[in-house]
Parts: sequence; C-alpha cells; structure tokens
Amino acid sequence: MLSPGGTVFAGGKAALWGPAGEALGIAVKEETTDEGLPAVRLQVGAGNVTADIVFLADYEGELGGREGILEPLDYSVIDRSKFLPGTTSDYCVGVYGYATVMAWNTKTYSGEQPKTWQDFFDVEKFPGRRAMRSNAETQIEAALLGDGVPAAELYDVMATDEGLERALNKIRALKPHIAVWWSSGAQHGQFMKDGEIDMTTGWNGRFEFARKEGGAVDYTFNQGILATDCLAVPKGAPNKDLAMKMIAEMSNARSQAEMSKYTNYGPVIPEAFSIGVIDSEAAKVLPTNPEYSDGLIIQNIGWWLDNNDRVKAMYEDMMTE
Repeated sequence: MLSPGGTVFAGGKAALWGPAGEALGIAVKEETTDEGLPAVRLQVGAGNVTADIVFLADYEGELGGREGILEPLDYSVIDRSKFLPGTTSDYCVGVYGYATVMAWNTKTYSGEQPKTWQDFFDVEKFPGRRAMRSNAETQIEAALLGDGVPAAELYDVMATDEGLERALNKIRALKPHIAVWWSSGAQHGQFMKDGEIDMTTGWNGRFEFARKEGGAVDYTFNQGILATDCLAVPKGAPNKDLAMKMIAEMSNARSQAEMSKYTNYGPVIPEAFSIGVIDSEAAKVLPTNPEYSDGLIIQNIGWWLDNNDRVKAMYEDMMTE
C-alpha cells in the first residue's frame, strides 16, 4: 500500500486498508510517499513493481491510465454503483472529495455575505482585496460561473476559444483588486487566518483549519468544484487480483465515513452520510454532504488533461500582461 503520510495515512490505516486487510485475512505492507504517480512511473519503468495499490489524485489516475502505467480496475469485483457520478474512472476509484470554494473575511463582510462566484467578482457590492490561484485549474471554472454560465453548461463553454477568452477577461477585470496570486494551500489558508485578504478562491480543508485556528473566516460549498483522491493499481502489480479485492473491501460507506474523521474531505459514497457515523455538525464541513449536492460541480479532469498546457500558458500571459 503506497500512501501519502500524515492524516491521510493515519486515517487510511484506521479506516481503509487496516479493516480491509483484517476482513480478507492478509497483512498489508505500508509505505508513504508524497510522489504518487512519479513513484508508479519509476517502478513500472524499471520493471520492478512492488506496490499493489497506490493513492493518487484523480488527475494522476487519469494521466496514469493514458500513459499505460495503471491496471484497468475490475468493476466486476468493485461495486462502482455506490459512488457519486464522476468520482470513479477506468483506472482510479475515489476515496474522498475536496472542493475549490470561495472564502471571505467575516470582519470585512460582517453584514451581507457573499454566496456565489458572481459575488466573488462583484467588487462594487463586495469591495476588498482578492486572491486567486496562480494555476488556471478551477480558476477558469470559477470565472465562468462568476460570469453567469450555468453549471450544466460549464465545460461546453470551456471547450470553445470564446469561452476561454470570456473566463480570462472576467479575471482581467478583477486584476486591479487581486493582491495575491497564491500557489499553495498553506499560503491561501494563512492569508485568510491572518486577515490579509478579504476574499479568495481555495480549498475547503484549508479554510476550515484557518477557522478552527481562530481566523475570521467563512466559506461556502455553493458552486464548489469537487476533485478527488483515489486508489489505483500499478501496471504489473505482483498481486493484482488481490489488489482489486482489497479496493472493493475498502470501498464501503462505513470506511469512508470513518476516514472523514481524519480529514476535512468528504466521502464519495453517499450512503456514508446516512449510517450514523458522521454527525450533523461534522457533515457541515464536508463538501460531499448530500445537502450541498445541488450546488456541487464535479471537476472534469479529462478536459484539463486535454487542455492544461494551452490554458496554463494563456493564464500565465493574462497574469503578467
């Protein structure tokens, strides 16, 4: 089992592969890494695959499948029907979801507070210092939602040159109010905790941590853009069939509900919210809470892999022009 360290490892051992290993009567060998897909590339390229299951970001799962370094998942063994649509792929099955959302300083906006991406871009109604990510991913979606594009039409609009230019123009108009182009989760979380920024894009877990640390921070899951981390099997895994059984055993409502106690990430098996493990207060800070489902947008990872290089260059030109 190749996993990130920290809370993900602790939660995985307690809620995922620990119970699954016991259920299947097998000992699970664990290894931690911050380089999921590069580690798989290295093992597969060297013809020395030692990991049977690996944690990846969903874009890594899509990319690894395209590169031919992951095994297709056996969905005759893994029950794909349990999952939120868009949180499984041919090569990777979701463990939890996290969202790009809008956060704001509650002292700056002590009266009416922003609710939508349109509010984020409305500096007349909500004046103040903004921050956006220095990477185009999810910022293009936020800009188009802020320009009134319905969520159901989002990736159709992004598929056109006119749509991309529309998004960039929306951000261009905001540039005089953007104090920071952030590049890491720690950075945007700290800005909000310290009160240096009035409103920003960013990841829900970072904002929740800043709020718990005493920051004057609030955020909304309305129009949150969901991405996932997922489980995959490297090409040539020595115990491929057993790996499929392990993933199937880990893919259940209780395991995902228990995993949410270790992170601010939400289960991608909806049943996890209805089995009595996640209380109502804990559910409020999880992006996949069924109460938020109508406003949640599943990020189209395939679109980003197809277009990332071109859009990244356009975005960087916009930032520096």
